Amino acid sequence: MRGPVLLVAWLGPSVGAGAQQAGRGSSRDSARVAPMPAPRIPIACSGQRVDSIAIFTFVPTANLSDSQQNDAVRNVSRAVHDFSRAVHVTTRPAVVRRLLLLQRGDACTELRRTESERLLRSEPFIAEAQVRAFANDHGGVDLDVRTIDEASLVLGGRLEATAPPIEALELGSSNFAGSGMFAVASFQAGEGYRDGFGARLLDADLFGRQDLLAAEADRRPLGGAWDVEASHSFVTDLQRVAWVVRTGSSSDYVTFPTDSSIDRAVRLDRSYFDLGGIARLGRPGHLGLLGGSLSSDYERPSHTPVLVTDSGLAPDVDPTLYDRYTSHRMVRVNFLGGIRDIRFVPVLGMDALMATQDLPVGVELGAQLGRGLPALGSTESDLFTAGELYVGMGNNHQSFRLQAQSEGRKVEDTERWDGILTSGRAADFVHLAPGQTLMTSLEWSSGLQERIPFGLTLSDPLGGVRGFWSSETPGAARGVGRVESRWVLGQTPLAGELGIAVFTDVGRLWAGDVPFGVTTPLRRSAGFSLLGAFPARSARLWRIDVAIAENPEPRGDRVEFRLIGSDDTRLFFQEPSDVERARERTVPSSVFRWP
Repeated sequence: MRGPVLLVAWLGPSVGAGAQQAGRGSSRDSARVAPMPAPRIPIACSGQRVDSIAIFTFVPTANLSDSQQNDAVRNVSRAVHDFSRAVHVTTRPAVVRRLLLLQRGDACTELRRTESERLLRSEPFIAEAQVRAFANDHGGVDLDVRTIDEASLVLGGRLEATAPPIEALELGSSNFAGSGMFAVASFQAGEGYRDGFGARLLDADLFGRQDLLAAEADRRPLGGAWDVEASHSFVTDLQRVAWVVRTGSSSDYVTFPTDSSIDRAVRLDRSYFDLGGIARLGRPGHLGLLGGSLSSDYERPSHTPVLVTDSGLAPDVDPTLYDRYTSHRMVRVNFLGGIRDIRFVPVLGMDALMATQDLPVGVELGAQLGRGLPALGSTESDLFTAGELYVGMGNNHQSFRLQAQSEGRKVEDTERWDGILTSGRAADFVHLAPGQTLMTSLEWSSGLQERIPFGLTLSDPLGGVRGFWSSETPGAARGVGRVESRWVLGQTPLAGELGIAVFTDVGRLWAGDVPFGVTTPLRRSAGFSLLGAFPARSARLWRIDVAIAENPEPRGDRVEFRLIGSDDTRLFFQEPSDVERARERTVPSSVFRWP
């Protein structure tokens, strides 16, 4: 059921033409034309009163100058501009206003102005943002806020040479009706099982207070899940408190592939809830976090494994997975803490082609320490620990970042540690020349004494080796190194920028204690990519990867074609799916949302 994913979004035209047209005037008597006013020069905020706020929101843009356009291109660009205005609903100014950390009557400070600009850029529906202050005649300042939208249409799917050809479809908007709301529906063909349907809704501005409401429901061909979360996450050092309320359940069939035609699987049912909050101690830029939570995780793996075949589930007669996993119900009281010494440096063209990106520089550490209490319903008394570390340094020419997270627990009766799960990424970016970037990274994941069904592969879309999408080999630990050289070719006549890249991936698995685990040789691949960013200066990077496996597995394919759209500027490390599904559901990553 694997295959390339097709993601498409509406593209927009130049905002320059629209802005110029809106500002034009005319006069029949040239002798009476007033002189052009002197341009206003932005100033730094130093405590002046904010007297007015003007907000301008624009459709996705190509942002080409007139010198870059001939008549034919200009005519086509105008047609695309008209079409984009007809199908794209621009972000409502009221949504932008609620995201600002400055309102009328406030004292304007550079910290609040730059943080407002950064928060706007961090929104997935905004490609670029500027917040500038201008002095007025009353001793105060007027704020000029300008944003350019990302393309909002979400369209994805998977096509195969079968009947019917549509294997999966996803349709929705990342900025529904200009409200900033993410709303998507999905379909997946059953291929021997029931058809799957799903829906996701995310409103990051609930009640106009930057509170998050996220809801997800998914009926899969095998299993399903639902999740509801309301939270007020830390997104800026200027906040005082953060809180989260989350609950949900899932049913999965965790597979243990042993060859290309048969998958052994164990059904895993989980339910969970989490209620907690943290508060800021200290001043912005150098602060501590302190809080607590009450959480519950109920894990119920099946005692009888099954075979996942093309025609349905069948009994598994192999004894390896029988009664291997047991149920656990943990209700814990947790201590939450952290330290943070972070500042943001605006850079161009790091994780995206040409977008402005706010690079977190400094150190951040978050930790959770929980105690399972039988008096509240736990089946065991245990000590649970989880932590996350981020280190970043750099400037507009080079950056180094490291992020790692881990968790584990110790059962009080046996003094034995289990459920030890770690993952992380270290990456270095260097601008070798204008428009050329060299990226090197090392990524790792591992699980030890996992209490629930667990296994890693080289085929994971995020954590695996490109070119090995058909790999069926499981393991307990995975290490992958990547090198990529990227060139920006320039802007397209209609929208956005284009680029190319060449890359190589190297990785391997270690068997560990995973059922049917294998320690593999070093797997290698190389390839090239066509890169695109739409609209211009978009943080979302679209790429067509062609990866060739140098030493494929005996039953594996040699060439992989992949079409992907992602935004890596807002989240440095996105955990691979085969690791994320094994984590405790109530680790408060949604509260510690930086960087």
